[in-house]
Amino acid sequence: MKQLLLSPFGRDHTVTSLFLYISRSALTSLAILCRWAGVRGTIPQPVVVTTVFAMLVSSQRGQRMASVTLTVLALRLLGEFIHGSLNGNEFWDDEYDFKDGDWKDNKIR
Repeated sequence: MKQLLLSPFGRDHTVTSLFLYISRSALTSLAILCRWAGVRGTIPQPVVVTTVFAMLVSSQRGQRMASVTLTVLALRLLGEFIHGSLNGNEFWDDEYDFKDGDWKDNKIR
């Protein structure tokens, strides 16, 4: 909070900078959840994001978080099933490379 008050916006725009910080954090969290639910690209990310956003908008007020959580878990289960059906037990030990923006290959070189 101290850094927020000392931001370049100054004390006059504290609410605006706080709103921007919360918005960025929420969008970053949603992006990470959608990437996780896509299971290494098995389900395309636009499909995952559209489905999660549709559930977020169409759910009732008291049940939005539960609906989004169940949707993300259902997409993850579907992605795991498709990935397992296509690849069997292979390609489960790969990791995401943040420098290249793609999944690392764990092949013997």
